[in-house]
Amino acid sequence: MQFLNPAAFYLLGFIPIVVALHFLKLRRHTHRVPSIMLWRSTDEDRRANVPFQRLRNLFLLILQVLFLSLVTFSVARPTLRRPGFIPGRAILIIDNSVSMLATEMGQTRLALAKQAALDHIKQVSAESGMMLMLTNTTAIQEAFTTDTTKLQRAIESIPQSEAPRDLQPVFDAATHYAESSQDSIFFISDNFENLPDISLPIHKIGVGGAAENVGIVHFNVEIVANEYNEYKVRVGIRNFTDAPRELDVQLAVEGEPFDDKTASIPPGKTKSILFSGDPSGLEGRVMSAHLQLEEDDFIVDNSVFALLSAVSPLRMLLVSDNQKSLLPALLRTYGKHVQLHQVAPSDYHGTGDAHIAIFDGGTPTGREAFGGLTEIAAGTHLIFVNPGSNLPFIPEDARAVEEVPTPVRVIKTDETHPLLVDVSLQGFQVLESNYRTLPILGHSLVKTEKGSLIWIGERSGSHFVVFEFDAFNVFEFDAFNRVGSSFALTIPDGPLFFYHCLAWLEARSAPLQPVVFQEGQTRHAFRTGEQVKIAPISDGATLHVRKPDEERVPVEDSIFTDTDQVGVYTLYADDRPLERFTVNLLDASVSALSHPVIEQNTNGTVPMIEGGLQPVTQEVWRWFALMAFLLLLLEWWFYHRNTL
Repeated sequence: MQFLNPAAFYLLGFIPIVVALHFLKLRRHTHRVPSIMLWRSTDEDRRANVPFQRLRNLFLLILQVLFLSLVTFSVARPTLRRPGFIPGRAILIIDNSVSMLATEMGQTRLALAKQAALDHIKQVSAESGMMLMLTNTTAIQEAFTTDTTKLQRAIESIPQSEAPRDLQPVFDAATHYAESSQDSIFFISDNFENLPDISLPIHKIGVGGAAENVGIVHFNVEIVANEYNEYKVRVGIRNFTDAPRELDVQLAVEGEPFDDKTASIPPGKTKSILFSGDPSGLEGRVMSAHLQLEEDDFIVDNSVFALLSAVSPLRMLLVSDNQKSLLPALLRTYGKHVQLHQVAPSDYHGTGDAHIAIFDGGTPTGREAFGGLTEIAAGTHLIFVNPGSNLPFIPEDARAVEEVPTPVRVIKTDETHPLLVDVSLQGFQVLESNYRTLPILGHSLVKTEKGSLIWIGERSGSHFVVFEFDAFNVFEFDAFNRVGSSFALTIPDGPLFFYHCLAWLEARSAPLQPVVFQEGQTRHAFRTGEQVKIAPISDGATLHVRKPDEERVPVEDSIFTDTDQVGVYTLYADDRPLERFTVNLLDASVSALSHPVIEQNTNGTVPMIEGGLQPVTQEVWRWFALMAFLLLLLEWWFYHRNTL
């Protein structure tokens, strides 16, 4: 109970005065007697003023003291805080992403969020119950319940995660579980930026304050096949504090210290540290970088891991008899690991063990030969250049082609797709092209006013890229017309886009592949929260992955999703280890450790819910005033009863 006017308790000082007046008051009783000669006035006064003789009748005094006390309590305006009430359901979402592992005054933000959640369920009640969910999964931590004990246990058992948060799926799931517009979502987090736009009201409960961090935001490990044949490890370190920091960077191999350097980083800047040397004996081993820091509020980004893998040969098959095409030169300059085999269309008998097969339809002979493309090995990825109507692996209704003999200009590109990173084809013009209705799994990358000029698709486990024009044939001039395309000569965008296509298909030829392609990603190195696509195992063995904490997780549908820890993972077929891969944070936006810009209290939790339901403060002075009035009536009745 709280009092809005505690100064009213000074009125209790009148209680001793009431007690004194009670004892000092002269009290005489009326009696009918035949004569008053038997009493003398002096004797009556003596008996009336004997101290404490009235202690035998204190009921009126007690009533008067209680009356004064109740009046004082009423003037002090006592209040009670009772839980806020929600007429519908309440969905409590707690952020357990990696930024919640930042420490403040010896506690993680996740611990502060748990305490805020425990305080919340004490302050807020929902008519139809409360449900608990977490940001890094759409699974329900605790179903709708009014049992606060169950909710407390569920909150205390919230696990840690080193993966960045993904809010859209969990908020979509929360909206699905809601039954009416009276339901509410309470979100406890250290960051309220980019919240999904949903129909339900979101009440924000912030935790965390300003934190200082220095972390690794870039990490690349590779063997460079140059004249020295050396390994290169590049570590990008960012100082997120307001003061310069000097620290040691340690390079380790399989956990054992191998090399170290000292770095001085200005505030708010990123600095790259380069390690290099002879890769002999290091191939296939895990190399890691560690920051040696005495004080840091966020240790998750202080270590990174990657496998030092030799560049695997990339087998390419080029089916073409076009002597004027620039494709062979582009393929050879893609990298020294390319093994190129070229055949004429008439000599094509299947892709064999090629990782990537390119079919150049720049000649009539080539176009006719593409009708017999039936022997495509599983896992081989394809590039089609001006294929005409003879395009395999797509539905029949998508094979109808409309030839466009007039020049067309690019009017739109999918700039969000990884293949078009740093590539600008806007305004690019082609003289002749084709147009077709894309299949269901087709995705347009480059469009003209007539339709898709370049698009990608997937069929039977193979990915393919289709150029609906003669992209790599050089210009020729006859007496009246210009023949060919300037695409391959559009420097650097044309060749760069083609190299992106090769890298995209090469990544899908590896045993472990990212679901979302990222340019320049280290082989078998992924980020926390990223899904890993695992190539099928021919012998039908059961796949599972051992995580850094030694937990073993089965692989379902060739997709591994539990990349919620930084470290080294091992893929097993039954009990036989197959491949290792690493998972790192490498997210500058997370390492910046943003925090809610709202007032914090002493234990790090927010004292109230931003823009939402508050615990109710109810004044109860009227009850004390009513009791005082009833007590006054009782005292009046008792006094006059004794005087009648």
